[in-house]
Order: sequence, then C-alpha cells, then structure tokens
Amino acid sequence: MEEDQKANVLEIERQFDVDVETLFKAWTEAEQLKQWWHPMGESLTDVKNDLKEGGEVAYFVGEAGLEITGTYSEVSLNEKLVYSWVWNMSDEGSENGYSLNVSFSAEGDGSKLRVIQDGFSKPEMLKTHQDGWDKGLDDLESYLSGSIKRADAGETQNQTSESEQPHNDNLKSAEGMSDRSGGYNEAPEQVKVGGG
Repeated sequence: MEEDQKANVLEIERQFDVDVETLFKAWTEAEQLKQWWHPMGESLTDVKNDLKEGGEVAYFVGEAGLEITGTYSEVSLNEKLVYSWVWNMSDEGSENGYSLNVSFSAEGDGSKLRVIQDGFSKPEMLKTHQDGWDKGLDDLESYLSGSIKRADAGETQNQTSESEQPHNDNLKSAEGMSDRSGGYNEAPEQVKVGGG
C-alpha cells in the first residue's frame, strides 16, 4: 500500500540564482505570479493569497473561467507552504483535488524550491502534471533571471529587450501570443510544449 501511495506522489526540486525571500515573493505575490505563471497557456486575471493557516488561495485564470483554489494548512514565511490545490474545471474527466507541500531553502548563493504534490488517483496522471511543473518552473526561472538583469541595468520590470527574452518564448499560439501552456495544451497525451 505504501508503495502505491509513493507512486501517486510527484516531487520536483529546482535551484534558483536568487535568495529565498525573492523566490518566496515570486511564488506568493499576485503581481509577480501574473508575470510568470500561465496555467494551461492562460494568463492569471486575479490572485487572492491570504498567507496564514486557514487562509484562502485562489487563482483566476483566463477568459475560460478556470479557478484554482485552496486553503493553507501550514504557512512559514520564506520556508514552507502547505495547501490544498483544487482545479475547478468544467472537464468532468479530470482530477482536481491535490495537496501541495512547497518548501523554500537557501542553497549556496541561491535558493532551492521543492514541491511535493499528492492526491493523484492513479500514476498515469503524473506525466501531465510533471510537464506542467517543468514548464512553470522554467518560466519562473526565466522571470527571476530577467528580473535580476533588469534590476542590474536600472530598468523597470516591463522594459526587457527582445534579446533578453528567454529562448523558449519563441513558441506562438494560434493568436500569435507566447505559448505559456504549462507543458501541455488540452490533450494529456500531447508531448510537452516548449522543448526539453
């Protein structure tokens, strides 16, 4: 039984060249989240984030009306967040109730993010989510790297030249917008979008 439970848990770690406080803010502050996180290729239209035990978290995504909601069960600023993760989607066939355990730690001159997502009913669902996390964390890394470059140059966050744009932003959707699909579009069996 314990082996089956382990098979239905996704763990991912990523190192960043910023301090823990900067990483934590990028993960939790609404305006920063809107810059880098694009679930299923859509932009966040609103973010509610009450960073306290029992506090609510809600992400409102795109024009389709997707809402991702949850409740914090543990909050340690700049260290750890544990919360429920519910994708309120119209697709009745998709799984939507998960638990996230996100830890932030110093790592050399930078920081490390560790995400543990559980609540999968079957291991087949892991690949789609792994691809989504890979894309999201790639975008977070690009955002944080771009912020550092712009801050060093004394420019504002929105004044990035095309040569500074991450190489994976050259993918375009049908509307000509950068593809921020989270690693997949509608079909879970589709290969990861954005290379890698």
